Amino acid sequence: MKEKLLFFSVKHPLLLILLFAIALKLVAAIFTGGYMAEDQYFNYYRVPMSWLSNPWIVYPTRLILGAFSLLIITLGYRIVKIIADKTTALEVALLLACLWSMPYVSVHPLPQVVCLPFLLYGALLIVKQDHLLKDKEIDKFHRTSYIIAGFCLGLGFAVYYQSLIFYIGVLIALLVLKNWKGALMTIIGYVIAVLLTQTITDLIIWHRPFVNMIGFFKNSGIYLFNNNHQWMFESTSLVVTMLYLVVLPLSVMLLFGFFRVWRKYILLFMPTFMLLLFYTVFPNRLWIYTYTLIPTFIITGFVGWKEYYKNSAFWTRNRWLSVTLYALFAVINTIVFFMSFSSDFFTK
Repeated sequence: MKEKLLFFSVKHPLLLILLFAIALKLVAAIFTGGYMAEDQYFNYYRVPMSWLSNPWIVYPTRLILGAFSLLIITLGYRIVKIIADKTTALEVALLLACLWSMPYVSVHPLPQVVCLPFLLYGALLIVKQDHLLKDKEIDKFHRTSYIIAGFCLGLGFAVYYQSLIFYIGVLIALLVLKNWKGALMTIIGYVIAVLLTQTITDLIIWHRPFVNMIGFFKNSGIYLFNNNHQWMFESTSLVVTMLYLVVLPLSVMLLFGFFRVWRKYILLFMPTFMLLLFYTVFPNRLWIYTYTLIPTFIITGFVGWKEYYKNSAFWTRNRWLSVTLYALFAVINTIVFFMSFSSDFFTK
């Protein structure tokens, strides 16, 4: 049996990680307390949330959301495999699978998390095209890929409006790289997605387009205007939040790697940094609001850290220290994972 498991792990490492992630999500789906999205996210949320509060519907919904969130792991793996190597890609996939908060947030109807597969797939398409063009594996601009990428990013916006900041970061990165055609094609795809998702439903229910979107931004503007005096004090909590979501000592390593490779991986760095900047200027008391930036932060930060680690004379001489740090992270992560069974843990 041991030999078969070892063979399976060598032959199908990503599948093994996904099976591990499924096990964690099942535990979270069964034992975690309630954590439902708040009304301010969607005008349409009150009726669906009343359905999802039904005990017979809660668990099937959690299982569906958990299964959908597996895409976060596979897409993270595919992105890292393009910009780095297979080993690093598997390590990132494992982090996205076992990070203490991921199983829990992924089985709840949270738009900050549900939007992630759309955002990551859009980022994947753009990163892939950029990589192919730089390596001259393709000899012409593939506009369809950018349109589809923009469309996926637009779907992410339809799920979670604040993901607009993520797309703005992608657009800035394309412009910095002087990929004017790519920027234009993503705009076209994004607009198509927004028009389809923000008009049809609104016309059916309200007989007017963009009611939901306008209502969200209007309410958000009122909130920010009434609370703008608090941001200078509260913005410092974002650093604590990052250390909280990605526990020590890994969080410090990722933060170092993230800023170290900002120019090299600007297509991933810029949308993440824009979200980081946004949540710094406009913080919120609930850490879940910042979760949209976590996967790309882990992807970019870990790749940056591994590049530094491989070329560092200090770490070459002190391999034992890195093993110790990873072990410490694993212990803390496991402890926090089980602490999270508390029903009110997420709202602290």
